[in-house]
Amino acid sequence: DELTLEQLCSLPVVLRENGSGTLEVLESALANHQIKLSQLNVLLQLGSTESIKMFLENTDALGIISIRAVTRELMSGQLKVIDVEDLKAEREFLFVEPQGQNGGIEESFIRYTEQYGWGIT
Repeated sequence: DELTLEQLCSLPVVLRENGSGTLEVLESALANHQIKLSQLNVLLQLGSTESIKMFLENTDALGIISIRAVTRELMSGQLKVIDVEDLKAEREFLFVEPQGQNGGIEESFIRYTEQYGWGIT
């Protein structure tokens, strides 16, 4: 399924709390379309992804959370993904490491994230 940005603004939505990284990513993605968070029909803001998932299972509202956080619910059919046309919301992760040679599990993790294009630098 897919929504337009106009539809997203009119439908009830549940978001993460102020100060969360997820909300910042959404705010930035919307700003690229000259839309402010205040233009959304925010039903509720909750403090965790788990609380949003539980709320969504019992309502017709939309929730905006990481797709990686709902893998189990997608597989079981409890929740589904609805894309928003022309809205690209990607989180950027950065690695900070001490100078010198690294190895072991840290290096393996960095290579893994680079291989799968998670936008991590």
